[in-house]
Amino acid sequence: TYTIEREDFTMPANPAPQVVACAADLVAPTLPVITDNCGTVLTPTGPVISTIPACEGDVTYTYTYTDCEGNHHDWVYTYTIEREDFTMPANPAPQVVACAADLAAPTLPVITDNCDNVLIPTGPVISTIPACEGNVTYTYTYTDCEGNHHDWVYTYTIEREDFTMPANPAPQVVACAADLTEPNLPAITDNCGTILTPAGPVISTIPACEGNVTYTYTYTDCEGNHHDWVYTYTIEHEDFTMPQNGGSVVACAIMAVIPQVPVVYDNCGQMITPTGPVMSGTYANGEGTIIFTYTYTDC
Repeated sequence: TYTIEREDFTMPANPAPQVVACAADLVAPTLPVITDNCGTVLTPTGPVISTIPACEGDVTYTYTYTDCEGNHHDWVYTYTIEREDFTMPANPAPQVVACAADLAAPTLPVITDNCDNVLIPTGPVISTIPACEGNVTYTYTYTDCEGNHHDWVYTYTIEREDFTMPANPAPQVVACAADLTEPNLPAITDNCGTILTPAGPVISTIPACEGNVTYTYTYTDCEGNHHDWVYTYTIEHEDFTMPQNGGSVVACAIMAVIPQVPVVYDNCGQMITPTGPVMSGTYANGEGTIIFTYTYTDC
């Protein structure tokens, strides 16, 4: 009588973990050929796959070999998921805008981690907006589950454009220099709608009598674009009024003395010194008319 008593079989050592980048790289491993103690090839059950980690970690494929007597052993294949860094597109070239009001969140690129998962960035972090011209950056940070992270930066370059001016008004005619006053200024805005406060006025030389006087105001934006707005007065003296001519009757020619002339002002209140007198008239045989003529002329 032979009594067959199966002995336990031996197993090879479990292999070293295999490093993969993504869960999608997990595949059933090539199994070792295991025989029982009598050389019969055993077919394992399995695999039992451990929970796949959300990001990194180990995943085990466990196969159980059992002989006919019930001796059994596990063979375990381990994958270690180690996320690799992801790549980023180049930052785009700066976009030129005229005003800070033109700044807007840009259209973002679609970025995936090394395992093709779409990443949602944090941000934007917006740099300080310059008072006039300069760069403004919108920075978005893409981070994968392992903590690899990269910034994507969109740059705006604010470049102020020149502003437009209204036409200078037609000259205003005034009678006297005393009528000159500062004009009402137009509301001028820069190309971004900011109201500009002008420098001035620079007043041209006031003519001695008639002519033009200009009030020049200079409007300058923060970038240095500047234009003049000029208001012109034309001084046009109006005629002045005279008192009525006088006269008197005297008994003798010797009593016809040079008269006292009236004080006469031009239309702007300047005292006029007359020329004269020019004497004329008809006088004969002790009687007649003697005329003293004075001429008043304004500037």
